[in-house]
Amino acid sequence: MNPFKPSPTAQSPADGTVNETFVIPVIREEAQVHLQREQTGTVRVRKVVHESTEPVSAQGYREVIETTRVPVNQVVQAVEAPRELGEVLVIPVYEERLVKQLVLVEEIHVTRRREAFEHIAATSLRREEVVVERLDPATQQWVPDAA
Repeated sequence: MNPFKPSPTAQSPADGTVNETFVIPVIREEAQVHLQREQTGTVRVRKVVHESTEPVSAQGYREVIETTRVPVNQVVQAVEAPRELGEVLVIPVYEERLVKQLVLVEEIHVTRRREAFEHIAATSLRREEVVVERLDPATQQWVPDAA
């Protein structure tokens, strides 16, 4: 039976007309979505390390200590502590003699001097680069990725 074709029903006794009834089906469609994994290409990511030798310059400082022995040979009354005269550290050296005299035999003069120097050394520097490539299906060659 065609759902859109009128189907006759009983005649109405009063006026002699025919009532027609239409059947309209209500249809509902349902969609089902399925995901399917599909390989569309191959990507290769690799890291390349570049190494170069570069000169590196560094400014350094060193202290140079100079000592000078200064003979004094003087009789003194008391022991003195080391003292500084400007940038010179004076360290007295004493000796007791048999006659119970305290004799300043000598002084050690210590001078500190700061010298600057430049040191240049060759050092190895590394730099990493990441390369992304795609496999061209037509040529089977790795091509750098445009992105």
